[in-house]
Amino acid sequence: MLDKIIFFIYVVRCNSFSEAAKCYGISTSAGSRWILELEKQIGVSLLKRTTRKVIPTQAGLRLYECFDSINQEIDDVLNEIQSINNQTCGLIKIAATPLFARHYLAEIIGLFLIQYPYVTFKIVESAVELDMIEHVDFCILAAANYAGHREKDSLLVKRVLTKAPLITCCSPAYLERHDEPKVPQDLYSHNCLYASTLVGGNRWIFAHNNEQVTVEITQTVEVENSIILKEIAMHGGGIAYLPLTLIKQELEDGTLVEILEEFQTSYFEFSLYYRPRKQIAARHENFKKFLIEQTNIITERIYSGIKSHSDYL
Repeated sequence: MLDKIIFFIYVVRCNSFSEAAKCYGISTSAGSRWILELEKQIGVSLLKRTTRKVIPTQAGLRLYECFDSINQEIDDVLNEIQSINNQTCGLIKIAATPLFARHYLAEIIGLFLIQYPYVTFKIVESAVELDMIEHVDFCILAAANYAGHREKDSLLVKRVLTKAPLITCCSPAYLERHDEPKVPQDLYSHNCLYASTLVGGNRWIFAHNNEQVTVEITQTVEVENSIILKEIAMHGGGIAYLPLTLIKQELEDGTLVEILEEFQTSYFEFSLYYRPRKQIAARHENFKKFLIEQTNIITERIYSGIKSHSDYL
């Protein structure tokens, strides 16, 4: 019954049988059967099922409120027991934005597994929201930051891992066909490329002489993948607003050129988020420290030789 109740908690958190089943590691059909068996055992309906989502009944909500905190206490006890012998083993679940996953996380996990071969990982690579923290141990997100920006209050622990400036850039071939923009407002008359999942979106922010300008650019191309956006810019499709981490090599070899250089852009922070706990398992504590240390090493390597953007480090 405890297995079924804990799975029920996942269903309420995810608003979905299939997503809860993925998190719990069982099939959707098995999970659905568990809930039916649980409802039969306790004699009440726990969930209202529709074609789009799953909503707890009044009884289901009460069960969730009681056992969600109990489940957290069980996790804390298990973490405490594991930490007695400082055993770095078990599963670590991470949700990470694609850019961080590819430029940082893959290397970091590879190095971590050399030291701690008994740890296993489950990684969700997507433009994650903080709601994902309900299903994973750590979230790594990119968040906008610029002069005057205020972040929403959160009960989660946040640790900034690294910063990446957003660079306004295009190909030399594009500049051969169009006049180079001199001020941000000139972008209104240009082909601009927009990544819906990239911080900044279609609102590009610039600062000059303590004045801030926000340009809502014309969306020539909208795409969810910033790597595809880079490729379009490299082939002369328009002007992009991309992280330095993504285009460092292209700037060095001249495939892309920076424009509006005298205007400071916004930047995004890659930040680590996790729930505060009374006890943290050895595998989580060791990985968190390793992640922070290795992110700093990789960041220094990425930005080596780029003096004009040293103020972002």
